[in-house]
Amino acid sequence: MRAVAQSGAAVAEVAQRRAEVLAKLDGEVRDATAAHELSVVVLATMLRDDALAAELSGLDVSKVRALRRTADGAAIRERVAQLGAVVPSRRGRPRAAANASPSGLVDETASAAGPLAGG
Repeated sequence: MRAVAQSGAAVAEVAQRRAEVLAKLDGEVRDATAAHELSVVVLATMLRDDALAAELSGLDVSKVRALRRTADGAAIRERVAQLGAVVPSRRGRPRAAANASPSGLVDETASAAGPLAGG
């Protein structure tokens, strides 16, 4: 009878340790998930492109957008400030004027309607 009681106590002790370890690991998973989600939102904010952030992070665009809606704005601003400047919203070369020459000079004699718009 004593052996049964001892083994029962041992099982209870192991079950308690298991619950504590699982709780600790669950907390670590929550922390890592929160850090990853913040990183994804910061990436989307800096790139100004949810689709690209989704592709780079392996998430759906809808998930990235949902994360952006629910994220803490102060934490995002703080992290962006730590990382540096935000990518400009207009990437690439500036658009050339319609009446620009190959040398980059603007031909002011051309009409706004175009060179063939007679008068």
